[in-house]
Amino acid sequence: MNLPEQFKSFVRYNRLLSGNQPTLLAVSGGVDSVVMGHLFREAGFPFAVAHCNFRLRGTESDDDEIFVQQLAASWGTPFFTKRFQTKAYAEQHGLSIQMAARELRYSWFHELALEHGYNRIATAHNLNDSVETALLNFVRGTGLSGLGGIAMFTSVNSSLSPSAGLMGMIRPLIFATRSDIETHAFTHQIAWREDISNVSDEYSRNFLRHRIVPLLEELNPNFLHTAARNLARLRETNENLQFLTRYFFRGGAFAASEFFIDKHQLAKLPAPGQALQEMLKDCGFTGEQVRQVADHLEHIGLELRSSSGWRLLNDRDKILLVLSPSSNPTSSPVVATIQPDDLMVALPGGGRLVLMPAEVRLPFPDGRESVLIDAEKLRFPLFLRPWQAGDVFQPFGMGGHSQKLQDFFTNLKLSRFEKEKVRVLVNGDGAIIWIPGYRPDERFKVLPETRKFLKISYLYQETG
Repeated sequence: MNLPEQFKSFVRYNRLLSGNQPTLLAVSGGVDSVVMGHLFREAGFPFAVAHCNFRLRGTESDDDEIFVQQLAASWGTPFFTKRFQTKAYAEQHGLSIQMAARELRYSWFHELALEHGYNRIATAHNLNDSVETALLNFVRGTGLSGLGGIAMFTSVNSSLSPSAGLMGMIRPLIFATRSDIETHAFTHQIAWREDISNVSDEYSRNFLRHRIVPLLEELNPNFLHTAARNLARLRETNENLQFLTRYFFRGGAFAASEFFIDKHQLAKLPAPGQALQEMLKDCGFTGEQVRQVADHLEHIGLELRSSSGWRLLNDRDKILLVLSPSSNPTSSPVVATIQPDDLMVALPGGGRLVLMPAEVRLPFPDGRESVLIDAEKLRFPLFLRPWQAGDVFQPFGMGGHSQKLQDFFTNLKLSRFEKEKVRVLVNGDGAIIWIPGYRPDERFKVLPETRKFLKISYLYQETG
């Protein structure tokens, strides 16, 4: 294998790099990351080097740091290093040493990338690593995504493919076997540091590496490349599933703070629970929570909360998801106070209330986004607030008939989440003027004898 040429072809074909911007290379001092640095240098790709000293092997860890620092100096590249109290961090957070080191290094890499403008962070994972990861996930239990091994690109927003300007993790050696990399290092007399823990079978990955994979290679001498093709198929299947669930079963913009899942469409699937798990995997719900929803789709009103702040409501025809703190409409404060000379009032969380005196009544607003009212009936200050239990108004067009807001919402079949977002515009004497987004009050409508008109528009914009 001509590793340098295959490396350049792989990087360019898959567009792993972000233009001519430098890449931040994670270099431990081991053979994989050192060879990756040499390949970047030979290809002429600009880069910087980041090294983590986890202080787990005494002076050997310090010697690794010195080695990588000298290597970066010989390459003439920027060098960053950081020493971590890994054992203390693991104990404090109840993590294994391996998971603690993983959290620490990736958090620091992202900090460096943001601070110095690196759009790509490169790690030296190889094909063996990817196959071992898939096998480990299979043994421990995993979803479809875990069976695909290690992806060549992972963006910070879970995009399925790399794109210029999007910060993400790349694995430019994922096509090469560990043997390919070591052969290149020996052939070109590249020095590296050996981590003695890689020899021990104490860790599950090493057990697979030293005992299981060799047995599989006895069954199929080309096992790693066969596995690579199978992993690629699994990743493609998973990407197709993500696409289908994202665009055919979900409504709303997932990047924003809410979306919904069509229950009727979901129920048509042979395995709705698995599809629901896929759709909710980024929201922090546990597998048991997802199973609870999938097994009881008829349980209207079921509400769950995830560890990451998402709220799920099993409504009549939809499963509703919102990312917001819990709010109690009976105790929420006033959103905004409007004085007589206000023309525009900014609202917390985005959006604004616009008040415009009018001389004529046409064109007549729709009563949802805007309303035209008799200004002489107003008593300032006006208040915009959440609706409250016991609120009563006279819906426009019902001839002065009074109705509780709760009954009004029930007739509209609003979900609990939708009702939580409802605001009411209230007159200084306590009478409801308008329910923005829904209907004005009959008492404030313009009449033939009306002399002063006020147009009020409610422009609301979700943040997040």
